[in-house]
Amino acid sequence: MAVTQEQLEKLFGFAVEFAQDMLQKNGEFYPFGATLGLDGQIAAEGGYDGDDDHPSTQDVYVAVSDRLAAAGADGRIHAAALVANATVPDALEAPTRDAIRVRLEAEGFARFIYVPYEPSSEQTIRLHDPVLVDIDPAFFPA
Repeated sequence: MAVTQEQLEKLFGFAVEFAQDMLQKNGEFYPFGATLGLDGQIAAEGGYDGDDDHPSTQDVYVAVSDRLAAAGADGRIHAAALVANATVPDALEAPTRDAIRVRLEAEGFARFIYVPYEPSSEQTIRLHDPVLVDIDPAFFPA
């Protein structure tokens, strides 16, 4: 089954909304994932399964990335999103350096989507227009 643009937009929206909620509540978040299952349903992919109460952000990112890559390679999902709190590269000329970065992938589609953000008032995060960057696939290799 080919993934539709609408399904990718829903997966992206789910990921950004959750990240925005975490930023508003906690001011930060650990990397996490989301998937579009074979049944067409979107599901969250938890961050870290280890014993450490305070794992490094990099360890969490790698753990989630590895799980999403395995699920994509095995054909258990149609699309995946890996979400991190990131800094926008200067070359992209975003309005702020802080961003929610979503690695959004499906078969034949792979992008980093940076959503620059800034605090706008007490516990409110203002999102700016996304910045898109085509990347090599990691979860659905050709």
